[in-house]
Amino acid sequence: MFVASHPKASIYHHPGWLNSLTAEYDTGSVVLGCENGIQQLEGVLPLFSTRGIPLNVGVQQTGRRLSSLPRTPLAGPLFTSDRAAKLLLRAAGDRARMESLQLQIKTGDYFSPAMCEGLVTTDWRPTYVLEVPQRREDLRFGDARNRHNIKWAVKKAEQNGISVRTAENESELIAWYPLYLQVMRRNCVPPRSPRLFAAMWRYLASQGLMRLLIAEQKQGMRTRLVSGSIFLTFGETTFYAFTGIADRDLSSHANDLVLWRAINDACGTSVRRFDFGEVTEDHPELARFKTKWGALPEKQYRYYSGEPSTEHEHSSVWRNNAMKLISRIWQRLPLGMTQQIGDLVYSRL
Repeated sequence: MFVASHPKASIYHHPGWLNSLTAEYDTGSVVLGCENGIQQLEGVLPLFSTRGIPLNVGVQQTGRRLSSLPRTPLAGPLFTSDRAAKLLLRAAGDRARMESLQLQIKTGDYFSPAMCEGLVTTDWRPTYVLEVPQRREDLRFGDARNRHNIKWAVKKAEQNGISVRTAENESELIAWYPLYLQVMRRNCVPPRSPRLFAAMWRYLASQGLMRLLIAEQKQGMRTRLVSGSIFLTFGETTFYAFTGIADRDLSSHANDLVLWRAINDACGTSVRRFDFGEVTEDHPELARFKTKWGALPEKQYRYYSGEPSTEHEHSSVWRNNAMKLISRIWQRLPLGMTQQIGDLVYSRL
């Protein structure tokens, strides 16, 4: 299988992820392929079309698109030669023009102007990646001060009776979802639909590519779910994809214990990269959290057909003020309402 053997393939190229996106909003994908003269694959490019929202946020494109991939951190073409990459991007651009869509490619690869002819290159938010050693004893989290703070947080969580284990069935995934809603409301981000997580459990967890680590606290004879995070692993990379914790349990450091377990479990396996995800410029505290673990920023790129949107200074100021107001309102909405709004938003993105 081309994807399975490609060194730069991620979980987001895997058929299980494409099936999960399809199940989320009952849409289908198109996968372009490039063959050589003896019918051997030299490249693939997965694509989804979106209905879009008539709104642009900075350089973020939200109109009608043909994207690789929507609602996904990164994807883009996998290829064995520059020629194959160029042909795939050209074919995708031709398809987007035929359907009156804007092409959007999300990737960590930089393409030369000759390779991405007709596309505009935009620097995107960095993602933060921790290099995972083969041996646990070689694992180092940031500097000495950060290592001390992490060990303190892990010890405090354990002293509070919190332990971590892997979720065993979909009912535990369902129980975790309200904790995820609380995190997304707190961070002022629309949440994903339960359909996505159910599909991920069906298509990814069944193959060992998705893992939900849950933190539980013993209270007498009872056990209470405190937090949990979803990790997606394929090839040499584990993605810290989704997390959930109740507002009242933030001081428990359960999330630190979950991350500690996930990173330590990755040692001694084929995993060499632990991707904490991207960070926007207006969340410096999130960048500090990720660098605390020793993760370093890596560049990402977006490629668009046509010109990406730009903002004048006055429109940027207006947008920032509007976002502050929306954030204050969002953090006061009932969880069920944030779920409904998120479902509506992502159905078009």
